[in-house]
Amino acid sequence: MRFSLRSVSSAWAAGAVVAVALAAWAAGRTAFTHVFASKAEQQLASAARLGADLLQASQQLPADSVARRLALATNHRVSVFDTALALVADSDLRAATADTLSDRRRRMEVEGALDRSAATARRRSATDGRRYVFGAARVYWQGEPAAIRFGARVDALENSAAQAALVVALAVLAAGLAAVLALDRFARQLARSLAEVRRWLGRAASGDGAGGQPLKALRPAEVAQVALAAARLRTSFAESIAAARRERDELAQLVDHVGEGLVALDQEARIFQINPAAQRLLGLAEVAPLAPVRAVVRDPALRDLLEESATREEGRLELTVGDREVDVRTKRGADGGAVVLLVDVTEIRRLDAVRADFVANASHELKTPLTVIRAAAEAICDDGLPDALRSRFERAIGTNTVRLQRLVDDLLDLSRYESGAWRPAREAVPVASVAWTAWRDLEDRPGHAAVAFDVHGEGAALGDEAAVYQIFRNLFENALRFVSPGSARIAVEVHAVGGTLRVTVRDNGAGMPETALPRIFERFYRVDAARSREGGGTGLGLAIVRHLVVSMGGEVSAESALGEGTAVTFDIPQAGAVPAAVAAAAP
Repeated sequence: MRFSLRSVSSAWAAGAVVAVALAAWAAGRTAFTHVFASKAEQQLASAARLGADLLQASQQLPADSVARRLALATNHRVSVFDTALALVADSDLRAATADTLSDRRRRMEVEGALDRSAATARRRSATDGRRYVFGAARVYWQGEPAAIRFGARVDALENSAAQAALVVALAVLAAGLAAVLALDRFARQLARSLAEVRRWLGRAASGDGAGGQPLKALRPAEVAQVALAAARLRTSFAESIAAARRERDELAQLVDHVGEGLVALDQEARIFQINPAAQRLLGLAEVAPLAPVRAVVRDPALRDLLEESATREEGRLELTVGDREVDVRTKRGADGGAVVLLVDVTEIRRLDAVRADFVANASHELKTPLTVIRAAAEAICDDGLPDALRSRFERAIGTNTVRLQRLVDDLLDLSRYESGAWRPAREAVPVASVAWTAWRDLEDRPGHAAVAFDVHGEGAALGDEAAVYQIFRNLFENALRFVSPGSARIAVEVHAVGGTLRVTVRDNGAGMPETALPRIFERFYRVDAARSREGGGTGLGLAIVRHLVVSMGGEVSAESALGEGTAVTFDIPQAGAVPAAVAAAAP
């Protein structure tokens, strides 16, 4: 009877162990699936950003080819979408041919990437019916916004999670069955042994004996093994917790070093996390834990937006904070609270203004010669027009056509320099010799023969000879427009300053007011617009000079006064002394 009761108890105990193992497997599978999916989202988001950089750099290749290369390199499914969420390219050809309008409406991660530059999602793909974790990033493809998306199948993550959960469940099951066997085999020593084990585990939990020292005089030995297995399991869980903490710390470090400002708010609009970038944008030296938004943010509009973000689904506002333009976006969390993203768009807005000014100025400069050409062309169509007047109109057409051509050429050159399509060579350039060459090539310019020209000093610059020639030609043409015949002088001064070569082009022309100096290197800026146009100037010469000098690693500046002439100075890296044969070639 005693054996039967012990057997029944053992059976119940074994059943309980199996139930616990199954529960551990189910809970572990859910937890591991969530962890693996979250890590997959992070990895896919990073892969999407790297893929966007590669796609951006591969504009000459077919999108399908780039997608397949990325898929082979990452073992992920790679897709490219346009702004209408339509599939442009896919590493899976079957998915590319099966794309439908209903599929596009479900691509929230692509829509999110086009709106926020990056987004992730977990959902079932309509093209193959499988569940995926997606990560997408915005990119410009063929001049238009697009999105590149990486996808990993969820069933692979679930299989990994199931295997990890099975390991935990088997460990629990093994420990439990070992305990049941020990209870069944050594019932008479069970009470004493379990009491000893209980005391030992208590010491291990408190840190005493956690090193796994064997229990002394413990009968049966199997109970001691169960105790050690429990200690190992405790160590495994401790290591898992430590790994989770490390991941948390790494994520916190990433948030602290991201360039955009991030603020996390709770349900009552209190700040429980803010990164240094957000503190800099908002001008906050230090923020106390759980500080209310109203007590921290001074700008009324921003304060109202942040307070409403805890209850409003989304919000967006662009405002000026100090001397910065900040784009603020809010997103309410699923469990309450909100996440706030602050993006510094100061430089973007400045470039927008520069682009708008450029379009306006370019349109005006193109309109002027076109208007003259049209008027003159209409006039010479009159059969009764005197020959002298007809010749005058024909000369006007020719002059303005040349001016229009020069303007277009300068615009193309400036666009090429600013876009980065041009890269300067790095070679030794004999500056004095190049200056003489550029001056001789201007012999057909009006007033050239009446100007005294000289070069003082010599040296070799480390740069692009064609660019240095263009710099001198633009500066000489500009000086010739403003010097007076008879006593006109243009001089080039070359001397070394430290590791750079300083070159100054000086003239004794009309000069310019001091207030104009900060703007003379801007596109289309003219101190005397009428005189510049009469001389054929496009207003782009000094802007081109600045870009050429900066591209070679130098700086440019100007000094001038009304009636005293102008001096333009540029510094470029020095390459060494000019060979004697080169110096002898100069007049």
